[in-house]
This record gives sequence, C-alpha cells and structure tokens, in this order.
Amino acid sequence: MQDKPVEQQRAWTAPVVWLVVAGIGMVICVAVVGVAGYGSESAGVAASYMVAFPLGFLCGGSLAALAGNFFLTGRVRLAAPFGCGLLAGVVALLMTFVFFAGIFPAL
Repeated sequence: MQDKPVEQQRAWTAPVVWLVVAGIGMVICVAVVGVAGYGSESAGVAASYMVAFPLGFLCGGSLAALAGNFFLTGRVRLAAPFGCGLLAGVVALLMTFVFFAGIFPAL
C-alpha cells in the first residue's frame, strides 16, 4: 500500500481551527447584537451591520476549509478559506443591508 504524497494528505488542523474560531465568533456576534438590541432597536440594527461581515467571513471560511480539505491540494487548500470568507462576508453584509432597508420596515 503506497502512501500519498505529503501535498495530497489530509490534515485536519486548519478545518478544526476554522470551525472553532467560527463557533466562538458566532457566539460573540450573537451576544453583541443581543446586548445592543436589548437597549434599543436602532442599536441592534447598527450592531447587526457591524457583525455581518465578520460572521460571514468566519462561516464562509470554515466551510471552505472543510470542503477544501477533501477536494483541494497544495497551497490552494490554505488560500481558499480566506477568499471564500471574503466573498461570504461581502454577501452577508449585502444581505443584511437588503433585509434592514427593504424587508424590515414592512414588518
């Protein structure tokens, strides 16, 4: 039985680190929005704007790290979570803007 080259072996360190940091970040973001929203609704909306990008970055990066561990090799495996995290952060921020500008006032 031949072993795979080092570049093609799976290492679980990066996906586990991304998932742990994403979990901790999610708890912090929910706490920030909850504390701000408890005081006033507008503060909760402002806090949601502040945490949308970091939350999207962490969730998108952790999913990309997990998927990249199975489907990517080499240096792309290390760079993919950052690129996908940036894209997911921008999408999350835009979705938050659309929600609070278009949908939330109609509720």
